[in-house]
Amino acid sequence: MKNGLPVISVVIFTCIFWVLSWGFTLAEEPSLPESIVIENEGYEKDRKGPVNFSHLSHVEDYEAACDACHHEYQEGKNVWKEGDPVKKCVNCHSPLESKENVKKLSIAFHKNCKSCHQKAVKEGVSEDAPFKSCYHCHEREP
Repeated sequence: MKNGLPVISVVIFTCIFWVLSWGFTLAEEPSLPESIVIENEGYEKDRKGPVNFSHLSHVEDYEAACDACHHEYQEGKNVWKEGDPVKKCVNCHSPLESKENVKKLSIAFHKNCKSCHQKAVKEGVSEDAPFKSCYHCHEREP
């Protein structure tokens, strides 16, 4: 019996360690990409360059809520919450045309981004949130 005790202790310790590790893994927040590039794919003409969007600065510097951009509408209400899957905007917003109450992609981006930037300047959250010139956000193509 004495020889079996260390083996049992090791097994118990290993199980406890595994359960605790698994619990901590579940508690970790989903990975937030530091930045993304919003490409102009799918449009008939690419009139402006891509937009380099910094998740990090919007979340940390401006305290933007995730559901300010990410949404899933049901009966006119945004039911998307932090931790829900994030769809690409183009999954719902066509680059070519608006359909019913879903605006085409460029309109959806511009309405959401520009109105948020205007509000940030008006409320003093930011002095330089761009909303007047295309090339404050869009990267000029060479």
